[in-house]
Amino acid sequence: MIKGKFTARTLGVALSMMGAVTVAEAAPILSISGEGAAASEAAEAQFLSYLQGDSIIQEGFEGFADGVQQNSFNTAVGVFTQTVAGGDPTGACVPTCADGLAVLSDNTSPFTGRFPAPDEAGNNQWLDSFDSEVMTLSVAAGVNAIGFYMTDPNDRDGRLSVGGVDFSFADIFGQSNDDAEVYFISLFDAAGLGDIVFYANSVDDGFGIDSVTIGTVPEPGTLALMGLGLIGLGISRRKKAA
Repeated sequence: MIKGKFTARTLGVALSMMGAVTVAEAAPILSISGEGAAASEAAEAQFLSYLQGDSIIQEGFEGFADGVQQNSFNTAVGVFTQTVAGGDPTGACVPTCADGLAVLSDNTSPFTGRFPAPDEAGNNQWLDSFDSEVMTLSVAAGVNAIGFYMTDPNDRDGRLSVGGVDFSFADIFGQSNDDAEVYFISLFDAAGLGDIVFYANSVDDGFGIDSVTIGTVPEPGTLALMGLGLIGLGISRRKKAA
C-alpha cells in the first residue's frame, strides 16, 4: 500500500488445509497470529518453542545495504526472487518496480505501512516485495517449518502457495486490510517446504517481510502444529457458515 492513512484493525485466525490426519500425509499447515505487535511477537515465541534448537536459522536483512534493489536476494533462509514484477505506473514504484525486490528501512521506503518487525533495538530493515505481482522464496533444504513477520499484507485476490496448496490472503487477512498492520505467519510441511510463492495479483499492492526463521519441528511439536491447524480449519468453516 502506498503512503496513506493509518488504521488499526484486530484480526486473529489460524488456517490450514489438511489432506489427512497422519504426519506423513498431511498437507501444509499455515498458522497466523492476531494483528498487532503483541500478538505477532507471542506467536513468534510459540513457533520458536516448537523448533529443534540446533536447526534454527534466522534472517533479519540487516546484513544488506539499506535501499538496495535487485531481482534476487540470497539469504540465510533461502533465495527470494521477484518472479513477476508489478508496480502502478502512477504510484510510488515509478520507475523502479521492475528492478526487483528491495531491502528497505524507514529512511529508504517509499511506502507507508511496511516497517521492521519486531520492534527491537538493532532491527531496522526488512525485505520489501516492491509491489511484485509474484515473489518466490526457495527455502533452504532440510527444514520443514518457517515463520516470518508480514507487514502491510495485501488482500486483493492475493494468495500464498506452498506444496501445491493455496492460501487466499482474503481468507487469511480479511477483505479489507489497512496500512501498518503486522502479523506473524508460520508454515509447516512434513514433506519439506521447497518453494513458497506469494501472489499479489495487483500491480500496486505489496508487503514487507522480516525476521524470517526456518528450522525443523520434531515430535511432539508436529502434533501440536497439526492440532492448531485442525482447530483453525474449524474456525474458518464457522466463519464461512456465519
